[in-house]
Amino acid sequence: MRIAHLTGFTAIGLACALPADPPLGYYDTVDTSSQATLRATLHAVIDDHTRFPYTSSATDTWNVLEAAQEDPSNAARIIDIYRNASYAKVSGGNTNYEREHSWPKSYGFPDDDGSNMPYTDCHLLFLCNGTYNGNRSNKPFAYCGGGCTELPTDLNNGVGGGTGTYPGNSNWTTSGIFEVSPFRRGDIARAMLYADVRYEGGSHGVTGVMEPDLILTDNLGLIAGSNTGQNESFGYMGRLSVLLEWHAADPVDDFERDRNDVVGAFQGNRNPFVDHPEWVNCLFLGMCEPGEVYCSPAVPNSTGMPGTIEGRGSVSIASNDLRLIASQLPLNSAGYFIASQTSGFVAQPSGSIGNLCVAGSIGRVVGGQILNSGFFGGFATAVDANALPQPTGPVAALTGQTWHFQAWYRDAVGGQPTSNFTEGWRVTWQ
Repeated sequence: MRIAHLTGFTAIGLACALPADPPLGYYDTVDTSSQATLRATLHAVIDDHTRFPYTSSATDTWNVLEAAQEDPSNAARIIDIYRNASYAKVSGGNTNYEREHSWPKSYGFPDDDGSNMPYTDCHLLFLCNGTYNGNRSNKPFAYCGGGCTELPTDLNNGVGGGTGTYPGNSNWTTSGIFEVSPFRRGDIARAMLYADVRYEGGSHGVTGVMEPDLILTDNLGLIAGSNTGQNESFGYMGRLSVLLEWHAADPVDDFERDRNDVVGAFQGNRNPFVDHPEWVNCLFLGMCEPGEVYCSPAVPNSTGMPGTIEGRGSVSIASNDLRLIASQLPLNSAGYFIASQTSGFVAQPSGSIGNLCVAGSIGRVVGGQILNSGFFGGFATAVDANALPQPTGPVAALTGQTWHFQAWYRDAVGGQPTSNFTEGWRVTWQ
């Protein structure tokens, strides 16, 4: 189904995620300069999607979900979200799988009146084993810990399987808590994060139908209070802090990317956190990166993951507090940052297995300081806006000037020493 993927980012500094394939220009109007502008412009992109009926003789949510959760090894079957079981497709459902409202409909939109948008939103609906769906009920997502009932997963397409040890590959539940298996908790988390941004009250721009404001929270009282049995202006779900951890711990995979592509093709809107997981930090934690990644994905290194680069701090020349961070590198690997005013692309320069993504006059940051990735597989350095590297000597940044950065590092393939590069990162100074 898929042709190509773009990759590379560190979510809350913990995990790599692989973005999906949005249509060309889909996110062009998104402004990532601040938390407020990102939320406003992103909401405008994913708002006002096409609604399909919950159940109908025409195309309905069954059709969308059975295409979206198709078993990669058998097009006549689906993979359910919690048990990870493979079931034969039976249009309209069967005794094996049902439709799960990951954001429980009881929290804000229980009445499907034919125009209720979140009720049939297939970014929020998942095909799910019926028994597991009943066990989940409308419980908020959280860690279960001890004294919980195990809901094991099947081994399918190389994931899942195994029981008996917490958390293992199982789901776990007890009164008021549902913990998703480690390899699907990111899928659920990103669905919840999507709901928080997609549904902000007001009316649908095409139909004029009023929509709820769906809000993620850690306040269990607010969540329970929105369970009124009727459609409400506000709905609450959580727990937000747990979902953010799950998003970071379980990166986007092919199953989730394919699902986003299919639902997006039907509804005309996408889950942006599958395409751009890095936006979660800015929107929900206020950690907005001052620049942007390019030349992505980087070539995977000996860890099996691509090296990533990001910036922290300010793009203000006056503040002069920008830092570069390289992550997902081989442990105890030597490397350094390079910089140029010009982007470029050279595959495998000088025998490296990576791609050089800067061009023109290239200099080493901080005078070629050699860094080490250490035990955590990453290194960082400060960038002096008044002494940016050039072969002829340091130069000061100018307002409006764009600079490109990348990290080079030692690597090994098949036990043979070589080198690699992270993706590129660029910033426009203010």
